[in-house]
Amino acid sequence: MNTLKQKTLNKDTREAILDAAESIIQTYGANGISYQTISDIVQIRKASIHYHFPTKEKLIEDLVRRYSLRFLALVDGFIDSPLSAPTKLERYIALFEQTLEDRSGMKVCLCGMLGAELASMGSPTVKILRNFYSENIDRLARILEAGRKAGALKFNGDAEALGGLIFSLLEGAMIIARAADGVDQFRSIRKQLLKIIKA
Repeated sequence: MNTLKQKTLNKDTREAILDAAESIIQTYGANGISYQTISDIVQIRKASIHYHFPTKEKLIEDLVRRYSLRFLALVDGFIDSPLSAPTKLERYIALFEQTLEDRSGMKVCLCGMLGAELASMGSPTVKILRNFYSENIDRLARILEAGRKAGALKFNGDAEALGGLIFSLLEGAMIIARAADGVDQFRSIRKQLLKIIKA
């Protein structure tokens, strides 16, 4: 087998492992993940998983890094666009709603789920998680401040503090939605939030 083909197979296998781990954690949390479960989903030997991720801690670290980069890239895709601030905010909230609506079951944000298990995470993972939270709050603050300046959003106080409140609300709303009325519960919270701050 030539080197290029082997690298492609290794990359595909690695991504499949990460995809499986992401789905498991978003549904059951980090304690629900095992190399045996991933092996069953991806249909590879556990030794192959260990080849790419020698430890569970390394697997979660790489997964959180990938998730964070992808999520923030989606946000950055519209945050600097000419869209109005309310539309940007709606698109931001939609990212959470889409995760909750995932056809394979009611999932929550990976970093939100892992936040509840922070004490059992390795320090590199904790650093990435905390950075994910702060980067989201920073982006929300930018949307909110721009919206207030344009007269499209109304709120008192600091935009960053409100950004933190909204981010916390969305993460918590996803978890509550799984135990309540599902996505309808989340949509109700979304509508109320937008009603409060739209000018």
